[in-house]
Amino acid sequence: MAIISSYPVSIPQLADKILGSNAVDAYGTPVVNNPTVQYTFTSVKTIIDQHYIQKISTSNAVAIIPGVNNTGIPIIFGAVDITTPDVSYTAATGTITFRTLGSYCVQQLYYAQATSGNNIQLNFKTLQGGATQVGPTTATSFLSNASTVRHRIDITSYIDVDIEDTYHNFWVQNPSTGAAGSLQPQTIPGSWGTNVPSAQLIITKLV
Repeated sequence: MAIISSYPVSIPQLADKILGSNAVDAYGTPVVNNPTVQYTFTSVKTIIDQHYIQKISTSNAVAIIPGVNNTGIPIIFGAVDITTPDVSYTAATGTITFRTLGSYCVQQLYYAQATSGNNIQLNFKTLQGGATQVGPTTATSFLSNASTVRHRIDITSYIDVDIEDTYHNFWVQNPSTGAAGSLQPQTIPGSWGTNVPSAQLIITKLV
C-alpha cells in the first residue's frame, strides 16, 4: 500500500466512502474484533447533523398538591393522552413511555407556591418501571412572601433508552419537616397571553 500522502487530493462527495473500525453496533453493544468497514460521507454527515427534536409537550392547568408527608405523589402533566412513534404519555397516571431506543432530553418545569412567610421544601425524583429511581433527587427550598408568589423550578435530565417501552414517572414530595406547599398555575390577566401551568413536561429526542 502506497504512502497516504502520495495519493491525489480530491473533493469528497456524499456517495464517497472512507474506512473505519466498527466498535459498537446500533444498540451500543461492542463488536467483536472491531472489523474494518466502509462508511459513506452521507452516513457520517447524518451522525454529525444530529440534534434534539421535540416529541412531547404537555402541561397541567390546575394545582398539584402533595400531602405533607414523606410519601410523595406522581405528577400529572395534563389531562390528555399523547402518543407518538417515540414517546407516549398516559394522563391518568402521568406515565411517560419511551417507545424507541435513543437519547432523550427531559425538561420538567414547575411553579411552586407556599403560604406567606413559610419555608417550603419540595423534593423531586424520577422512577423507572414504577420502582427504580434513576438520576439524583432534586430539592428546592425557599421563603414565600405571599400565597400569590410563584417559585420556578427547572429540572433538565438526559435519558439513554436502551430497552424499548421503558416507562417513567416523575414524583414530588412535600416532606413532613417542611411547610405546606404545592405546585400552582399562574393566571395572566387580560389578553396578553395564556396562563402559566403548574407543571409542564417537554421531551426531545436526539435524531
